[in-house]
Amino acid sequence: MKNRVLIVGSGNMAKEYVRVLQGLETPFDVVGRSETGAARFTEETGIPVTPGGLDAFIERCDLSNYSHFIVATNVCQLYDNTIALLKAGAGTILVEKPCVLSSEELNSLNTLIRETGAQVFIAYNRRFFSSVARARKIIAEDGGLDLVKFDFTEWAHVIAGLEKDQREKERWLLANSTHIIDLAFHFSGVPEELSAFTAGSLEWHPESQVFAGAGKGSSGALISYGSDWGSASRWWLELFTPKRKLRLCPVETLTETLKGTVVEKPIELEPGLDTEYKPGLYLQTKSFLAGDYEQLATTDELEQVFPFYMKIAGYS
Repeated sequence: MKNRVLIVGSGNMAKEYVRVLQGLETPFDVVGRSETGAARFTEETGIPVTPGGLDAFIERCDLSNYSHFIVATNVCQLYDNTIALLKAGAGTILVEKPCVLSSEELNSLNTLIRETGAQVFIAYNRRFFSSVARARKIIAEDGGLDLVKFDFTEWAHVIAGLEKDQREKERWLLANSTHIIDLAFHFSGVPEELSAFTAGSLEWHPESQVFAGAGKGSSGALISYGSDWGSASRWWLELFTPKRKLRLCPVETLTETLKGTVVEKPIELEPGLDTEYKPGLYLQTKSFLAGDYEQLATTDELEQVFPFYMKIAGYS
């Protein structure tokens, strides 16, 4: 069957996926919840949206018309919509991060995936940045990684004022920070061991404010991180090989400091997809549709790293 995609959601991420699918010349339909949101989406994109929510859509429509499904709703709806698709027979699903906000949700999701034989992938699009692909190539040429360091500092003063579901804010490390933590573990491999420490609290994130820890990934690379959501910093990732230090800050860029020097030099990247589309999204979606799953985050992988996310965050 030729690819046809159902996009679940009609917010900003759904609009980004529409642009990508148009670029890939792949037919699609969009289902949203509210009439107002659907009308706004159509006004901005020219694409019709079926309002009323996914459950109503499933009752009225034959999901066998679709080969692939993309769940791009708000964070607190991702799990429920993915479960609904699985129960309705959807076989190949890409769901926005973090997909789940608790261990209980993850366990239920993976149980259903194994019962149905479906494939579900988490959309960590930073794995598909041009900077990340280039870093991956350099690391292979240099003989592997010795150390991975990263910072996932969030701007607490900004997040406090965002109109977000309180549950999403309380699980903000899962809902947002895992973008950079996933990327760090993508390079280091799933931690074999990890010591994690937290301190402080925020009104909207009561379990932690300051984070520090270290461990060892399955690749053999050591891991180190530190973040303070009440102070100043930004996301960054540093990758140490026997020949150089690579730095991604911002993550769309790549610099190197060669062994025996202190000069940080930019590495030129191929312009194109990461400027034409939301960075990483085109290649991620193309890989998903083509069945090229090597760089995609699987739910089995999520099952392995999720306890470490919880530990880093200090979540009970």
